[in-house]
Amino acid sequence: MENCNGKFYLNAMEYLRPFTFNEKFAAGLLVLFCPIYLAAAVSLEPSDNLGKLAAWQVAWAVITLVAFATAAATVFLKPEHHPSRVRMVLGRILPLFAMGVAILLSSFAMDALLSNRMQAFANSHQHELAGKAPQAVIYLEGIPDGGVAIVRSPGRNPEGFSQAVMIDLTGERIKSCKPLNDTDWACHFD
Repeated sequence: MENCNGKFYLNAMEYLRPFTFNEKFAAGLLVLFCPIYLAAAVSLEPSDNLGKLAAWQVAWAVITLVAFATAAATVFLKPEHHPSRVRMVLGRILPLFAMGVAILLSSFAMDALLSNRMQAFANSHQHELAGKAPQAVIYLEGIPDGGVAIVRSPGRNPEGFSQAVMIDLTGERIKSCKPLNDTDWACHFD
C-alpha cells in the first residue's frame, strides 16, 4: 500500500513539474478560495454558536490577508526562470488574478446560498409572517445588538418605513434590505 501511495506522489510531482511556482500558487489560491471556502461555509449553519461564527470569519480574514499579501508579493518579486518570457511575465500577476476570480465566484455563490437559506427560513416561519403586512421574524441576532430579519412587505422596501414601524418589526432601526422574493426582504438592523 505504501509503495502505491509513493508512486502516486511521484506521478503527481512529475505532472506538476512543467508549471512554475506562481502557476501552482495561483491554482492553489483558486482551490482554497472557491471549493474549500464554499464547503466550509456550507458546513457552518447561521444558527450555530456566534462565537464559532466569529472565529470562522476571523480565520478566513487572516487567511485572505496572508494569501493576498503573498499574491501581491509575486507581482514585485522576480519569478523563477522559465524559457517562455510571456509565462514569466504573466506568472507575476496570475496569483493575484486567480485570487480575485476565486473571491468573486465565491461571493456570488455565497450570496445565492444565503438567499436560499433565508428563503427556507421564511418558509419555515410562515405562521409568524402571516397576517397584515408588514410582519417580521428575526433570522440572526447579533450580540449585543443588530442582526438580520426577514420582513414580509409585498411591493414595499422596508427601508422606507417610519422609525416606529421599524422598531415594532425588529426592535431597532432597519439599515438596509435586499429582496428575497416578491413579498419577503432580508433586512439588516442595528
